[in-house]
Amino acid sequence: MESFQLQTWQSFLLVFVFLAVAVGLRFWLAKAAWGYHPGGAKGYLQDLMIETAVSYAPLLVIIFGVKLYIDANPQYAESPMVFASIALAVVSMLAAKRIPVVKAAYGRMMKARNDRWEALKQP
Repeated sequence: MESFQLQTWQSFLLVFVFLAVAVGLRFWLAKAAWGYHPGGAKGYLQDLMIETAVSYAPLLVIIFGVKLYIDANPQYAESPMVFASIALAVVSMLAAKRIPVVKAAYGRMMKARNDRWEALKQP
């Protein structure tokens, strides 16, 4: 029985589609907060794209870099380097969220959401 394995470009495409759907859903579900964002819907989308792109870029670069390396050198597929690279990718993603530009974008989105909830509380 053959196992199913995606090619590298198929994996990349799958991840890209998943991220696009996730960003689209996050944007659509936050529709009520768009009016409370300083840049409106366009500004909210820009902040969402900044947060997503900068946060996930290091993770994707590391994961796909290791995948390409293993495709070229299959003898290292069971190497501890693979598991260490996954940990490094997750840590780099978490560290990227602390970059001032990303923190500012996230802060504006959260403020818009909080302002929307506060407006609902008003009689």
